[in-house]
Amino acid sequence: MRDLSRSEKYRDQVALLETIPHIGWKSAIEILVELQDIRRFRNAKSLSAYLGLTPSQDSNGEKTRMGRVTKQGHGFVRALLVEASWRIIRDDMGLRRKYEDIKRRSESKKAVVAITRRLAIRMRLLLIDREGYALDVAVA
Repeated sequence: MRDLSRSEKYRDQVALLETIPHIGWKSAIEILVELQDIRRFRNAKSLSAYLGLTPSQDSNGEKTRMGRVTKQGHGFVRALLVEASWRIIRDDMGLRRKYEDIKRRSESKKAVVAITRRLAIRMRLLLIDREGYALDVAVA
């Protein structure tokens, strides 16, 4: 795995993902190998759906009920990102504020899944734009 992370194909992308707090080289290469070319996800919604981070939906005539996340896609990558999200909300004040806001209306597990979805979206943009992760360190 270490050799693969240092290969020409993955080296730059691994370095970019390592700028995300609590994502190391091993997690980075596992994410990259699973997702392959990030550009295959035309938008953030398609990446979130692939990772199983979108809510299920039960439509019944006039009512639409949103349920638990679909858990589609690779469970290991989703679990890896959820774990990183639990840790990153300590460092990134922007995500921390969003987490606290959602947690007030819901519960902590749902809030961290929402943060994980945001982290996945930021990760996609980071790889497309080729710019490192920037912490939102402004105090609330």
